[in-house]
Amino acid sequence: MTNKVQPITELHPDALLLEPREYFDKAIVGVIAFPDDNWPRGEPMNVAAYDMYLCIKAIEEWLDCPEEEAVEWFHFNTAGAWAGAGTPTFITNDEDDNENR
Repeated sequence: MTNKVQPITELHPDALLLEPREYFDKAIVGVIAFPDDNWPRGEPMNVAAYDMYLCIKAIEEWLDCPEEEAVEWFHFNTAGAWAGAGTPTFITNDEDDNENR
């Protein structure tokens, strides 16, 4: 387990992490207690927060696909997948987005 992931699992043992971890762990940017997403979490809990842009890059590498396909995969299979209250949330950094595109 990487040092970046350890605190997440300590704060919320049921927090879900994206698989395959060897690609997605580098996209973790922290933990969010009150995710601002559309999922019905009920009470506040700590969940893993992933950078959306880094997730898309991880998918490109993992699936060896172009960015357009990775974006579609991300929105349908990753950000669009509810797996319970421990489902991770995704954030964007507009500065990073503008610099990297």
